[in-house]
Amino acid sequence: MIKIELGSAPRLQGQPVRRQSLWLLLRLWLAAKTEDGAGWVREAELRERFAATRNLRMVISRAYADFERWGVRVGWGKDRDRPLHMLPLAGRSRGPHWLARGEAERLQIFLRGNAVDAEAVAVWLGLPATAVVQNTTSGFGEADPAYWHAWAGARRDMLDGRLIVDGDHGALAGYRHAQALASDARWQALALLQQAMVWRRAGNADAARAVLDELDRHWHDVQAPEHAWLGAMAAIVRAWCAYAERDPQRAYQILRGAIDDPRWAPLFQHHPRVCCEHANLQALIHRAFALDAQRTQDERNRAADTALQHYRLALTLANEAELFDAAASTASNLGWSIWLFERCGFDVGAAGPHSPLSWIALAAWLSEHHGVGGGCWNSIYLLRMVRGGGPDIVHPDEAEFRRWPVLSPQQFRTRTAPIELTSRWPRWLDLATALQAEVDSGRLQVDALQRSNLLLEVAWYQAYEGDQASSAAAATRLRRRLRELVPADRVFFREALRRLPQLS
Repeated sequence: MIKIELGSAPRLQGQPVRRQSLWLLLRLWLAAKTEDGAGWVREAELRERFAATRNLRMVISRAYADFERWGVRVGWGKDRDRPLHMLPLAGRSRGPHWLARGEAERLQIFLRGNAVDAEAVAVWLGLPATAVVQNTTSGFGEADPAYWHAWAGARRDMLDGRLIVDGDHGALAGYRHAQALASDARWQALALLQQAMVWRRAGNADAARAVLDELDRHWHDVQAPEHAWLGAMAAIVRAWCAYAERDPQRAYQILRGAIDDPRWAPLFQHHPRVCCEHANLQALIHRAFALDAQRTQDERNRAADTALQHYRLALTLANEAELFDAAASTASNLGWSIWLFERCGFDVGAAGPHSPLSWIALAAWLSEHHGVGGGCWNSIYLLRMVRGGGPDIVHPDEAEFRRWPVLSPQQFRTRTAPIELTSRWPRWLDLATALQAEVDSGRLQVDALQRSNLLLEVAWYQAYEGDQASSAAAATRLRRRLRELVPADRVFFREALRRLPQLS
């Protein structure tokens, strides 16, 4: 047994101890005793606790050296079944940290000779005892009407694509207002999570991560285990940010770590929103793997098949939970992915008998019928698919370019019946320029990648309709925006512009 005496001069086995090391040991003990066996202490909590420390890694290294000298077995990382001596030192400072099985029972904690309970230890640690020990939401108040009014308005703005308008309008402003009205940490965390999602949809991964870091500082799942979905969703948003930066492997690793976290594992099986977001992002990640020319053909075929399976699961989950904005996005991505995989010559047996355009039509119908927007990806996919990508010739002759077969709006509606769409565009160019006007006016806010894709479609259809001057102007606007994109995307658009007729 290991005896710890608290007080102004804490001691372990009668010897003076380093206070920072003892703080971490007692925090680990408290986690093991009160947090449903999860026992995690995460890097974010240590960073907050030792904010004045210039080198957190050194604090952690000294603590582990002390643990070894004290004879206490402490591990790190997500794999708690791995022997301690086999844990990689390179990842120790990132945590999460935990006591090995049976170690918590070896610690005997006293204050002036009297044994103390978990609540007293929480007080010594400087933690809110009710949040750490009781594991209930009894300390949380109900959100008032003003909070939900701000929340609902922000949600409507988000669905309509009004992400960041100004300090008083748009989804970001609405969720910030809700945060200011929050009565306690639970409602504040909910508003912060939504702010991160707004930034992610706006294409600003750094801003999204900054909000998630703020969420980590103010919210720990142990405060209310039944609301641990906030932590799971925050992990998904972090993975989204990695995917948006064209790092699908990192996104996959973040999701893998989240799924393995014992606090969240059940949520990835049963929570509707977590399950749906997870399946949709897994589909995007595996689609990226399938399109990675550095992988073998067998790997790419398997990844393509996996992506389609995840999309079908995400679509089912979204409709069952009546998350129709997610359902529309997933149907759109399903159709686009099938079209891409077929063009790449993949064996996509999971694609099924339905044409890619039928999924695009379903996405458009869901958006119209349920009043959800929030972007123009589905229209971009539609515009590109009905033209079959266009001629794959460098600067084709204008007459030859205009003879390229394009599925007309009427033919599209015929092929996708019985899905009836209220938006009946006489020409695809009308759809492209209408969307461009919405974006230019600020009524529809999209990220840099969507904006660039939309400009490409405008330039392509203007050239197809014989309006070379307007097409050249759109192409010029697109070239000026390429600096906003990651290098791989710049290459794509430069090559796409070379497939237009020579523009003056």
